[in-house]
Amino acid sequence: MALKVKAHVLRDFSRSEAAADPSLAYGVSFTSLLYNPNDGLIYCGLTSADGDIFYTFNHQTKKFTSLNFKSVADEFDVKIHRSLELDDDGTIYGATAGLHPVQKRLGAAGGKIFRYHPAVGKIEVLARPVRYDYIQCIALDRRRKILYGFTYPVPKFFRYDILTGDSYDFDYIGDCAHIPAVDDDGALWGTYTEGHQLFNYHPERGFTWFNHGVPALHQWGSSHRWAAIDGMMTGDDGHIYIGTTEGSLHRLDPKTAQVEYLGKPHTSSRLTYLAIGPDGMLYGAAGASYETTIAFRYDRQARRFEVLGLMRDPAINKSCFIVHHVCMTPDYTMYAAETDNPDRAGYLWELKIT
Repeated sequence: MALKVKAHVLRDFSRSEAAADPSLAYGVSFTSLLYNPNDGLIYCGLTSADGDIFYTFNHQTKKFTSLNFKSVADEFDVKIHRSLELDDDGTIYGATAGLHPVQKRLGAAGGKIFRYHPAVGKIEVLARPVRYDYIQCIALDRRRKILYGFTYPVPKFFRYDILTGDSYDFDYIGDCAHIPAVDDDGALWGTYTEGHQLFNYHPERGFTWFNHGVPALHQWGSSHRWAAIDGMMTGDDGHIYIGTTEGSLHRLDPKTAQVEYLGKPHTSSRLTYLAIGPDGMLYGAAGASYETTIAFRYDRQARRFEVLGLMRDPAINKSCFIVHHVCMTPDYTMYAAETDNPDRAGYLWELKIT
C-alpha cells in the first residue's frame, strides 16, 4: 500500500502571530470531522476564538466553506470538540466546547447542542443541557433519538432527548472518555473517576458501574492502572473499538464488558478515533509530536497492523503534530484533524491510500 499525503490549510499563521494578535488566541485547530455520504462533503468542527468553528470541505474542489456558526455563537463557543453526529435523516447534530479558565465558569451559560440541516443550510440551537459547563463530546442513539455527552471543565455526564427536548444532567462523573460510544443495544459506554473505569448507561436499565477499565500498558508500582481513553467507535461486528492515550488499540465486548488488547501500531502515544474502510478494515492515525504521527490500518481477520506511512506532506515539508479525529471517504481517502500544534495553525490532512 502507498500513502499520498497532502495538508489543507484553512487559516495559516504561527503561534508568535497568535500571541501578538488576541483575535487569533488559541490558534486554529481541526477538532471534529464527519463525512456526509448524502452530499459528499467533509464537515469540520474547529477550535477558533472568533466563533467561526463550523465548516465544510469539498474534497473534489479542495475548498472550505464557512457555515456561519458565528450567527449563533456566544463568546465561550470557541470549538466543536469531537462532537458531530449524522442522523439517519441526514440531520447533523453538534455541540460546543470552550477554552475559558475555570475562574470564568460561573459567568458562562453552558455548551450548546445544535442541529444543522444541510439541505437548507440552517443552524438551530436546541439546548444547553448542563449549566456553566461546555461539551467535550457527544454520541447519538439513532434508534431512540437520544444524544449523550460529557462536559468540561467539570466532568459531568448528560442525556438529551431530541424528540421531547428534555435534558438530564447526571452531574459529576469524574472523567471523560473523549469519544464515547453507543452499542447495538442502545447502551452508552464511557469512563468514570480519575481511574478511568468503565460504565454504561441504558435508557431503560439505568447505570452499570464496572471496577475495571482498559488495561494500561504501564503500571505504577504494585497498583493496576487503567488507561485514559482517546476514543471509542462502535464497530459493525457488535464490538466497541477503543484507542487510548498510550497509543494502544483494544476491543470491548458490550455483552460481557471484557476488554481485549489488540496491539499498538507505533512507539509513541495517542491513538485517536477510527474509521471502517470499504474493505472492512479499521483505519486510523496515531502518534504525537511530528515525526511519530502515522496512518495505519488494522486487519480484524488476520489480527495484524499495517503502518501506511508518516503523516508528512513533502510539498511543504511539514508533518502533522497530533491527530484529534478522522473520517474516511469511499475512495480510500482518510481525512485527519490536526490539533494542539505549538508552532502553527492546525491543518486538515488528506491521506490517499493507493
